[in-house]
Amino acid sequence: MRIIQRKTKSRICLAGVLLCIVMSLSVSLSAYASGRQVYDDAGLFSDEEITELTEAVDKAESETGWDLMLLTVDDASVVSTQDYAEEKFNEYTESDDGIAFVLDMNARVFYIATAGESYKYIVDTRLNKMLDHATEYAGSGDYKQAMDSMLEDTLIYYQAGKPNNLAIYDEDSGIYYQEEGSSEPHLDKMELLFATLAGAAACLVFCLFITGKYRLKFGRYHYNAREHGAVKLHRSEDHFVRQFITRRKLPKDDPPSGGGGTSSVHQGAGGRTFGGGGRGF
Repeated sequence: MRIIQRKTKSRICLAGVLLCIVMSLSVSLSAYASGRQVYDDAGLFSDEEITELTEAVDKAESETGWDLMLLTVDDASVVSTQDYAEEKFNEYTESDDGIAFVLDMNARVFYIATAGESYKYIVDTRLNKMLDHATEYAGSGDYKQAMDSMLEDTLIYYQAGKPNNLAIYDEDSGIYYQEEGSSEPHLDKMELLFATLAGAAACLVFCLFITGKYRLKFGRYHYNAREHGAVKLHRSEDHFVRQFITRRKLPKDDPPSGGGGTSSVHQGAGGRTFGGGGRGF
């Protein structure tokens, strides 16, 4: 009887140990999954390349403080690469600031989704240069180098800092607004007075020059149109061939002056504000 009880206790202890091991493995796997930065669902990279890319992401994240995701996908059910990038960023990251780089092999599109602080550094002009580099490598089949170039460019632009006089363009409303902390150039009172006097003086000199050149006599000068005028008529015919219509949403106002960068944003997946853009390769 005692032997049976000992066996039962041993089995219970063994089951408890196994349960603890399973739970520990589950927690570890969950933590590993949430900490991943490279999701190669299209199967483009070797294990060694994934390790190298992960190390490169770690370095970039350490310097920027952003969450950076590298994703590949080859799925015909993905209707919009933009939506896919934004949804995966929301799913896999915890920070409000970061970037998702997506290589969509089915659509042959490279897309960059910027969130939070990152779209203030990766403005439209910088974004286009990043896509230039990425699509050049992706078009030749060097997908790892395409991702490497994205990370390198991200660090370069982060180190360069936010552009001066940064303007944010809200694509949904069509309105520009000045980024808080950016300096909008302006004239002080003395500069404004000097500019006004200089403009008035230039206008006066121009008027006197024209008056003297033509020797106009105010009130008595009359131009004889019949004597000096001439009319020539030419027949011309236009033939309608075809019609092209291009539609695009026009901004409601002009971008702020000052020559700074502009970052276009929109309300994306999950109601989060995203910048970014994509290009085919």
